[in-house]
Amino acid sequence: MNAHMKFKKVFVGLVAAGVLALSANAQAVTLDAGIFGSNPGDLGTASNPVILNVNPADSGLFLDTINFDLGSWTHFNMTSTVNSIQLFGVPIFENNGDTEVVAPSANHFSVFLADLGLPRDYHLHPQGAGQSGSTYQVALWGSTAPVPVPAAVWLFGSGLVGLVGLARRKMRTAA
Repeated sequence: MNAHMKFKKVFVGLVAAGVLALSANAQAVTLDAGIFGSNPGDLGTASNPVILNVNPADSGLFLDTINFDLGSWTHFNMTSTVNSIQLFGVPIFENNGDTEVVAPSANHFSVFLADLGLPRDYHLHPQGAGQSGSTYQVALWGSTAPVPVPAAVWLFGSGLVGLVGLARRKMRTAA
């Protein structure tokens, strides 16, 4: 019984030390990107994105929270610029149950996000490890339709195959 109690005390002490070690390196910042506008001149569009500059004070893990609502838009876009950060990722969570809906990525393009009917439907958690003085910037905006990148790739590929076929045919007739 005494050994069991000693094990519990050691285990609780290790957990507490781990929590303290993580809290010393975590610089959490809560930011509000607002509701993205529905007109091209409003904030939160491709022509006028919401730009957030964040400067985590010290090195280590940071897990910031950026709340946002797409408004009348259906798809979410984000680009990031990082300085002195070794690893950087941004997962997207819904504010209804804090469930991760999009895996971490340094950039997001044409991600469909449903309207949850909340004041702020979703939030981002930019996270990573950096050095002292590391900073990052995210640009957020909404769009109404996904960009058909896979279709463009198929079209370009088939055109390239056609050109190769024409070149081979021309080479055969010349020989």
